[in-house]
Amino acid sequence: MLALIVFVERPLQDKRARAASRFVLPGLAPDSVTNIELTPSGSRSIRAERSAAGAHDWRLTQPVNYSAAAEPIEALLTALSQLQWEDRIDASELLRKPNASEAYGLARPQYSIELGGTGGGRHLEIGANTALGDQLFVQVVGSYDVYLVGVALTNAIPVSKDYWRNTALVDDPHLPYDTVQVRSMGKSFEASRNPATQLWELKKPVQARADSAKIDQLLVRLGEMRVTGFAADDSAIDLERVGLQWPSQAPQLELALLRNTNVLFDLQVGSNSFTVAGCAFARRQDPTNVVLIPTSPLLPWEADSTNFLDRHIFSLPPSQIDAIDVVGDDHFVALRQPDNSWQVSVTNRVFPADAILMKDWLSAFTNISLAIEKMVVADLVPYGLDKPRLVYKLQGSGAGSNQLLAQVQFGSARDGAVFECRQDESSVNLIDGADFDRLPRASWQLRDRGVWDFAGSNVVSVTVHQFGADRKYLRDPSGEWTLAPGYHGPVFPNIFQAEEGLYRLGQLRAIYWDGIGDDPTDKFGFKAADHRITLEVRNGDGADTYQIEFGHRSPYRHAYAAVVKDGQRLIFECPVDLYDGFILTQFTLPSALRENP
Repeated sequence: MLALIVFVERPLQDKRARAASRFVLPGLAPDSVTNIELTPSGSRSIRAERSAAGAHDWRLTQPVNYSAAAEPIEALLTALSQLQWEDRIDASELLRKPNASEAYGLARPQYSIELGGTGGGRHLEIGANTALGDQLFVQVVGSYDVYLVGVALTNAIPVSKDYWRNTALVDDPHLPYDTVQVRSMGKSFEASRNPATQLWELKKPVQARADSAKIDQLLVRLGEMRVTGFAADDSAIDLERVGLQWPSQAPQLELALLRNTNVLFDLQVGSNSFTVAGCAFARRQDPTNVVLIPTSPLLPWEADSTNFLDRHIFSLPPSQIDAIDVVGDDHFVALRQPDNSWQVSVTNRVFPADAILMKDWLSAFTNISLAIEKMVVADLVPYGLDKPRLVYKLQGSGAGSNQLLAQVQFGSARDGAVFECRQDESSVNLIDGADFDRLPRASWQLRDRGVWDFAGSNVVSVTVHQFGADRKYLRDPSGEWTLAPGYHGPVFPNIFQAEEGLYRLGQLRAIYWDGIGDDPTDKFGFKAADHRITLEVRNGDGADTYQIEFGHRSPYRHAYAAVVKDGQRLIFECPVDLYDGFILTQFTLPSALRENP
């Protein structure tokens, strides 16, 4: 046991003691340091103070009062807490060398570092480099020993006061501002955030909805901007030379962030840098020193105020719309239900709206782009907006329950576009004609797109009419298809495709609703195509009759189709895969049988 203690445990204890003693500043806890002062040889001291122990909020107090960057300061504190000596010159050896302080550079040290805080004060002096240059002589004030440490320590020591400065252009990116004011080369605008919707609204030079996504994105970029250089304090620089002599010089850009009328951040951007490409001189309200900043993130702010307008019909999320009152081809109201489905209420009738059509309609409000025709319009007559052909009144939770969110009006057309305005704005805009045609103007455009719902296997007869001729097919009791008496020739070209076509017809859904009632001008081409299919479908002991007719193709390559449902003739666009893959291949007549091939 004695041998174990003498030869094993005691050497281990001695080794641990030696290892522990290698820390130059043993027990130093970086979080306990609340101030640090670094004095380079022949230069003014650089002092930084922490708001509280453990916090990451630092401020330079010497030689300037300035927000400090926590990362490099705390990196130095960490390096000091982990600093270990590689060799040591004890007091007895130093006494044998009378000029040791001069020889080791400690009489006039390169750096003097003083630390204060809850853990007590520490003072380290850094002397000269060794002859090989890979080590430094250092000494803790109050100790007679001199240590040799790795030269890497100097990598964490600032070369100037600017090294510890906070380079963020905006010290606090979470400032509680609600207003943005911008002036640039004779142009200016002001935007405020609506407290209810949290969306930006233009207040000057006109009142209008602002492009909230654009402004928010630019503000995020502003918060991320970094100062690239510190030119000088105001007292040491010619402000006129850098374009910042206010008020005799108008800055290239002035941007202010306010809370009510209190300025929280103000930035003036002057002339471009003489030596650093892509940078300009700038000054803030606090601190007021002149800095260099990159210009590219700020260029969008210099644009005309019209570039910050919301160029969509509606700004709020569609989820906040609870009702849409429509005056167009008829007068109807679309109402959101508790389960988020929609119903359409029209004179003496209520029916469910198609979910996809409603989704497309709601998304159109925030996706369709507008072009500004004129910013301020007093007379709406030239635009057909005094008697609009379509009016939307959007109501919902965006401004309180059942409150009017917006009233949008559409007027006359010009060069393939339609004039548009909002009741709460002074501008007149243009919407592309194709986009306008997709906006519902009649209640029937929103009805459920399900046309039929029957099993294709229950179809017992198919009659095809085309160009004045007819052909009828019958399904016999065994399920086989034959021609009805009086008709001759082969049955369907492909029985399997015909069965699939009947199945799809039974599940038919319109792509879009395009019209209702007769088509006297034949703009959909039903008379010209002269093509219809009549189906008899077994229903218990009886049979139901379904009929569909086809016309020309729409601009989207869908064939127009028409059915009579609930006493109304509905015109819609048929799915192209059904029409091209099955109707044209299985349910047309050979040209030899047509009266007008």
